Amino acid sequence: MALTISGNIQETPLPDVLEGLKAMKATGTLVVQAGRTEKSLFIEEGKIIFAASADVNDRLGAVLVRAGKLSQEDLDAALLISKKTAGFKKLGAILVENCYLAPKELFDGLKLQVKEIIYSVFVLETGTYRFDPKLPPDIIPLQINMQELIQELIRRMKKQR
Repeated sequence: MALTISGNIQETPLPDVLEGLKAMKATGTLVVQAGRTEKSLFIEEGKIIFAASADVNDRLGAVLVRAGKLSQEDLDAALLISKKTAGFKKLGAILVENCYLAPKELFDGLKLQVKEIIYSVFVLETGTYRFDPKLPPDIIPLQINMQELIQELIRRMKKQR
């Protein structure tokens, strides 16, 4: 029988949901809907291995520019190239192929992007969630240190007060 979990963030906060998925060593996708924005946490054996978001602020290019790893001009140039390839090439590949980023910088940027999405999901106070016991075939699992992630989240929340 497939595991199905869904609910409201106000009734069951996402950290509690994630703790439950960890305890069950669940594998699948936790989809979080907040307003019009959908974010997904990809979980394997109870551990978050990747994240995705429909929010434009969570796109790789936006994250790299905010972090000072890429200039807006370089991002615009890479997006123009992407448009010319009709989306057949991923932005990350374009950034590396055109020497806007080194491969390690791209990997670090992807990891930062995933962490930023996870942070944004942890602090949601309203919205809904559902767990789908499937993972998309094309995700590249990242090693995410949850203890470091939680410490950073606590540090950020203290700053906001």
